[in-house]
Amino acid sequence: MLKLHGIALSNYYNIVKQAMLEKGIAFEEVSAPPSQDMSFLAKSPMGKIPCIETPEGFLSESLAIAEYLEETHPTPSLLPGDAYQRAKTREIIKCAELYLDGPARRLLGHVIFGAPLSQQAHEEVRPALEKGMAALKRMARFDPWVAGSEFSLADIALLHIMGLVLAITKPVYDWDMLEQEPELADWMQRAAAREHSQTVIAAQQKVRDAMAKKS
Repeated sequence: MLKLHGIALSNYYNIVKQAMLEKGIAFEEVSAPPSQDMSFLAKSPMGKIPCIETPEGFLSESLAIAEYLEETHPTPSLLPGDAYQRAKTREIIKCAELYLDGPARRLLGHVIFGAPLSQQAHEEVRPALEKGMAALKRMARFDPWVAGSEFSLADIALLHIMGLVLAITKPVYDWDMLEQEPELADWMQRAAAREHSQTVIAAQQKVRDAMAKKS
């Protein structure tokens, strides 16, 4: 059985977890925060989460893991059958990772762990997110799913990346991006309503609630 290492607070952990649930893959969750301990670096070379334990060894990086799952468990598929559309799906995922998650993550320490707010980051992150959102809108179809008519890995990735982005932009900027993006808001409602989306989001919220009680 595959073992998924990480914690439910991580949106990238949740991307992989939902992909496994959508595919009906049996797996065991192993609680493991990011770590620079040598024992964990042997599993995930950058010490990041998630990583998965397979019969052949460990794999890290969420997109690499998702590709492995797609090849080893092709049904149901989370990538289109057409080569061009598969590439477009990956393009959307990378856009969300680099230009939405990337900028928002600069404020993660402040929002989640109470670190001091960097004035430079505060000034730079919102314009970067606006630029990233404009790029995403040029790529996404929302017809009814991000990459077209079929629910795909792009929907899973964007759902959990936007969850992080919204959790950061609301408290820092008092800015609800969904108010300005009705197509995105409608899509998020559809995506979040899926059975496995609800399972993953509920597990993440449970961790957030526990952290809030401790603070």
